[in-house]
Amino acid sequence: MASRRSLLRPILLVAPLLGLAGCALDEPTAHPSVLLVTVDTLRADYLHSYGFPLETTPHIDALAERGVVFERAIAAATLTAPAHASIMTGLYARQHSIGVRNGDTRLEGVTTLAEQFLAAGYETAAFVSNVVLRRRTGLDRGFESYDDELVRGEINRKAYFERNAADTGRLALQWLGERSERPFFLWVHLQDPHGPYTPPDEWRGRVGEHPLRVTRPLKLLSDNIGPTGIPAYQALGEERLPAVYAARYAEEIMYADVWVGKVVAAAEQASGEYGLVTLFTADHGESMGERGWFFQHGQSTTPDLARVPFIVSAPDVEPGRLADLVSHVDVAPTLLELAGVPAIAQSSGTSLAGLVRTREALPERTLYCDTDGEAGAYQGSRFTRVGGSIASDRMTDVVRPLQVESFRIIEGGVWQSDDVDVVAREALVRYIEARAPLVAADQMDPEHIERLRALGYLPPDGAANEPTPAPYAD
Repeated sequence: MASRRSLLRPILLVAPLLGLAGCALDEPTAHPSVLLVTVDTLRADYLHSYGFPLETTPHIDALAERGVVFERAIAAATLTAPAHASIMTGLYARQHSIGVRNGDTRLEGVTTLAEQFLAAGYETAAFVSNVVLRRRTGLDRGFESYDDELVRGEINRKAYFERNAADTGRLALQWLGERSERPFFLWVHLQDPHGPYTPPDEWRGRVGEHPLRVTRPLKLLSDNIGPTGIPAYQALGEERLPAVYAARYAEEIMYADVWVGKVVAAAEQASGEYGLVTLFTADHGESMGERGWFFQHGQSTTPDLARVPFIVSAPDVEPGRLADLVSHVDVAPTLLELAGVPAIAQSSGTSLAGLVRTREALPERTLYCDTDGEAGAYQGSRFTRVGGSIASDRMTDVVRPLQVESFRIIEGGVWQSDDVDVVAREALVRYIEARAPLVAADQMDPEHIERLRALGYLPPDGAANEPTPAPYAD
């Protein structure tokens, strides 16, 4: 019997083309080019344009000054793969086949942002830096070029491959310099500041220490996730002071900022007479001591992990700052409308084009954020989270009871407990129960395995799959 993937592939490729039959793929079209930049593990409040006290991000701040800054943007998930799948499809994490798992599931059965741009005659390319975004997860669909050549392991998890901002950025700049005259859709994903926080030597020490609420040394955890201590994969030698870790995190953001600036500048130069639409965001945030969790993500859907930067710049958009609640699922419909390309039919998001162009008000709505074992609903200044076995996609015989909490977000981004929002709880339960089936990710490409063996990252007679746990803890 043919696999689900092989049955779906022709449908997925043909469907967007049918709606755009008048577009010739090899001819230039009068549309702006589009740049999507996503930075891994970037809290909004560690950017100067979002309130960080030090001027550590001048290039991102410059983009914010000439674009629209959304002050309340909510990630669709607090893990990398599901968050990016939502960015690329306009669907919440439990509505696509990657679900809330991270790196061992695959995107299938829905049209992607890149496929829609490709069908409209765009050149499409992506440069990614995290192992969970490799093409085996299906995020390459619609990209004519998808560069996921990762050969460097983290310092504490050698099989968790990544690429730094300079290596990814240079490849993106090279592609921009060699492309044709067609408009382009370019996605650049930068791994910095994902932990462990190890900025290049020339960036280390520029922040020094950045004090957190907890000042005492922290213990080193034996696991990669857990409260009250430093996760094992984050260990920086014998260093245990939280202020040093927070500073290293900020220094990695400083380093990534330089390459964001270079990519944006090169894309603007390459975009031609029709201009450039740019959207900058992050996949999720990072805990910096909130509720006792340090230097990690994926454990919850709380604002420290869910709030991300979200900046839109386009030729016909006036700069400004907006307090409207927006989401990753709005990325695809927004970019498509700003570029004048037909929308993806199945999107759960809302195009923000009218809002950024004319300040057209958004209707009140509920935005969902997910991780394995928890789903959160954001509406206005409140959010509710539901946990327990109902929200988990892990195979387990342990049944955990339904856990519900509601909070109110107050000034400064602080949140405090509130009475349980019964309406939000019921909506979350319905949302979780309607989850889409998951699709297992493909095995690694054999040629990639051989390259990794040649570089010493895999044993000579290693197994066909990556020697890493599934799903990735990210």
